Formats: sequence, C-alpha cells, structure tokens
Amino acid sequence: MPLKAIQEQPHACEFIRRALLSDRLHHAYLFTGPGGVGKTLSAKALAQALLCTQPTETADACDQCNACVRVASLQHADLHVIERNQKKDGGRERNIKIAQVRELQRSLTFKAFEGDRRVVLLLDAECMTPPTANALLKTLEEPGKGTYFILVSDAPHRLLPTIISRCQRVRFSPLSPDFIADRLVSTTDLSSEDATCLSRLAEGSLGRAMDLIEDEVLDARSELLERLGGAGTEAPNLSDTMSFASDLARPDRRDFLPTVFHLLRSWHRDILALQGGMEPSELVNSEYKEQLSKRASTLSQSEVFDRLERLNQAETAIFERMGNVRLVLEALFVRITDQLAQSGGHR
Repeated sequence: MPLKAIQEQPHACEFIRRALLSDRLHHAYLFTGPGGVGKTLSAKALAQALLCTQPTETADACDQCNACVRVASLQHADLHVIERNQKKDGGRERNIKIAQVRELQRSLTFKAFEGDRRVVLLLDAECMTPPTANALLKTLEEPGKGTYFILVSDAPHRLLPTIISRCQRVRFSPLSPDFIADRLVSTTDLSSEDATCLSRLAEGSLGRAMDLIEDEVLDARSELLERLGGAGTEAPNLSDTMSFASDLARPDRRDFLPTVFHLLRSWHRDILALQGGMEPSELVNSEYKEQLSKRASTLSQSEVFDRLERLNQAETAIFERMGNVRLVLEALFVRITDQLAQSGGHR
C-alpha cells in the first residue's frame, strides 16, 4: 500500500512524502500514536517507497513492481522486520529478544542484496528491554550508508531516551469516529447504530474497533454495567460481585480482560466529563446518559479519580506483575461498586 492510499493521517503522510521527494531522509524514524491508527501501514508504505524500483513522480511507491509486491508481503531481501516472536499458543512473546538484534546486526554487515538501500522495520519498539535497546543503540547511531530504521510504537514513553533521541519522530493522530463508523459499516455486517457506538468506544483506533467486535463489546458492556451496578437501580451484593470476578478470572477469559478495563475506564471518564460540563450527547457511552448523569451527581470528582487509579493499578497488577487475577478483580470490583458506601466505606 503506497502512502497515497493511507487515509486519515494527512499530516504524518505529508511529512514523509516531503522527506522522500526532497531526498532528505533521516536514517531513523519513530512512528508514534495510538494503536490501530495506521502507523504500521505507513511504516510499510515508507519501506515500499524506499525499496521501490519504479517510484512515482512524488517519490511514492508504485505498488506494482516486484520489489513493492515483496515488501507488501514482508518478503523482500533488503527488508528486515523485527517484532516479538510468535509463541506456540498463537500469541506473541512479551519482549523483543536481544538475540533478534544480534542477528539483525550480523545481517547488516553484508551489502544490500538488490539495490543500495536497506530498511529495518521494528514493530512494538517499546517491547525492547533496556539490554536489547542498548544493543540496538550503536547500530542506530551508525547504521551504514543506505540503511534506514523505522520504529513503530504505541507507547514511546517506555523507550529509552537514547533511542528516542536518535530518531525523527512522526506523530499519528486518533482517527475520527465518523471514519471508523463508515469503515465498520462497509467492512462488517454491523448496523449503522452499532457501528456508531463502537466508533466512540474505540477512541480513535480502527484496530481497537475490530477487536471490540470480536469481543461482542456492546453485549459485554451491558452485562458489565449491570453486574457492577453502573446501569442498574440497585448496587450489587457481595456474593454476585465475587462470582463475577471469579468468572472473569478464568484462564480462557484472560484475553477479554483488557476490554473489561477499557469499558470501565471509559465509563468513569464519562462521569468526569459530565462533571466538567460536557454535553451528554458527546459521551462515549451516550446510550447510558441518564445512568451516567445519576452517577455524576452522587460521586465526587476525587472519588471518580480514585476509581480510575484503582483500575490502572489492577490492570498493572494483572498484566505486568502477574498478580492473582481473581483476587485482584475481587478487590477492584468491591472498591468501585457502591456496596462499601452502604457500610460507610469509600465509594
């Protein structure tokens, strides 16, 4: 896919096009922004343009030559792709291994196979450990003539400052809800109404929107709010809360937990938005504007911030510290429901 085909990222793509056209390319680029907004597509498009044998008048890839076809399938001999290794269960390793960087360095000691350029595409760059990043640093500082690095990251704050300082940063923006809704309608069997709901929940990420479809997120949101008292008229009892936490803690539901945290976070952010004066029609969960208005009137801002902080801590405990999922969820759900308030605790 050439740069001209990338949609909804005019500023980032124009910046890249100008660099290509003027032939004033930096040796290393860092593409940053939310996940699912086109960073990886744009990185591949830049790789195509750099390795294309028949570039257009605007220095974009032709998307037709043999080189472009092979870059699109990540099979070009002068394209080196570094990403987290695939695991046997179908997922990916947590980190990029230092051995992968060592192998890249060995490959870069040889000349380019087909032309005078080589491209290193490093996906999920924030998944490099400090030793891995330090191993890459010297190559990034002295890449050799005709070698270009394109790092892609959803979380650049997790990169070493020395890595960031060697790269020219290209920022990608969240996609508009209208664009996401239109794409969902045209590529899935969702109704226009459901696509609109999902586009708001996706928070600017088409990739997240597609993941939310797989998680049947609208039904999941309804169940989540009902079980935790967000959409109901009565607070849940302790037994129901513990049962719900136990159900979500099952190993086969682990991949669903990020969606749980995302939904709870968007709910509480909507409460803060209402307290700050936002119109109900502009909320992410605007379908629940009456329930949200009620919660905004019964909770203080400090209580909402406290709940958001607890959500962040629980997510970190589960996914980064490998905490006991059931215990973490139980503690979280008890704290963010109203049952403690009934006994005089913090809400």
